[in-house]
Amino acid sequence: MRILALADIHGRKIEKPDYDVDVVFVAGDFTNADDPSFVEGVLDALSTTGAKIFAVPGNMDKKGVLEILENRGVSIHLKTVDVGGFTFVGLGGSNPTPFGTPFEMTDDEIEKELSKLSGDIAIFHPPPNGFFDWIGENSVGSMAVRKWMDEKKPKMLICAHIHEHQGVAKHNETLIVKLGTAMKGSAALIEIGEGFDPVIVRFVSI
Repeated sequence: MRILALADIHGRKIEKPDYDVDVVFVAGDFTNADDPSFVEGVLDALSTTGAKIFAVPGNMDKKGVLEILENRGVSIHLKTVDVGGFTFVGLGGSNPTPFGTPFEMTDDEIEKELSKLSGDIAIFHPPPNGFFDWIGENSVGSMAVRKWMDEKKPKMLICAHIHEHQGVAKHNETLIVKLGTAMKGSAALIEIGEGFDPVIVRFVSI
């Protein structure tokens, strides 16, 4: 399976991606807390790949963004979907920030919702606490996401939200892919072999 994953678009116009992929994931923050209809253009551009599209809203996305994702049939926020022998699971929004952004949940709320879900590949907007989440001396990722990852042990967790970091890390059974910002032209191309062997992650331009 070939996956194109991107996030933190923040209002940047997305052109047709020049990648041959089976699935496109958008891990939130289409907008800057402004017009939700911007999402339509992003989805239209991504749909030209012919790939299946799945997305979650980010903490900067107003309620209307989730409504558009639901209406377009691409939302996996607090849902699972089976594709190509893998179960995808999604989480949008984020744990609380200092900025009072449109879509925030407490870690208790996130933990309650995630307790009902499991899957092979997680597409979450917030990163797990302790991974790619440092701002200065503070680790600001979600404790609830970290707990879920430790307990449910997905094979891969794709996340975004913290603009300062991009990279790949292995934690127990889980490969964590922290996306850079599509706002600055970054995305990830992920190739997954049968039985998750091999897994190749490349950061690419979009």
